[in-house]
Amino acid sequence: MRCPYCADGASRVLDSREVGRGVRRRRICQSCGQRFTTYESQPAPTFTVLKRDGRLEGYDRSKLVRSLRAVCYKRPIPANSIDELVDRVEADLSRLGQSTVNSRQIAELALAQLSSIDEVSYLWYASGIRGFASADELVAEIEVLRALQRRNAESRVQLRLRFDLDQPHWN
Repeated sequence: MRCPYCADGASRVLDSREVGRGVRRRRICQSCGQRFTTYESQPAPTFTVLKRDGRLEGYDRSKLVRSLRAVCYKRPIPANSIDELVDRVEADLSRLGQSTVNSRQIAELALAQLSSIDEVSYLWYASGIRGFASADELVAEIEVLRALQRRNAESRVQLRLRFDLDQPHWN
């Protein structure tokens, strides 16, 4: 990283902190001793979204955030939870490695993440995606939610046990 004061390339990191979707680093120049701050962030994902009606549209993070905020309105959910949820959805989409993603895939990934945050918001979002026509469909979705919650709880326990087994034993 070049120093903005003397343009030397040698600097040392004094402090790093996560800020929003990036990292803030406090640095000191090895030549002149001046301190400066840099901000590092990942570029926004660039996907093309295939809509239900067949149109192609560029991915817009704000649309996903807006739809999730709408279903989480007046629910006891911290505001940063929604941003973290969207970050996890974007990471899942990046792992798919596709340049074109179906809007249904995005909604399903968001729904899976929402299942671990709030049941009511999950059901409201699911009803918007799936368009329930009867109470039976809603009841079936509640069963799907319960199964997801059990699976999430089991995976947390299994990860913890696996982690405990890897730890050295002190006698």
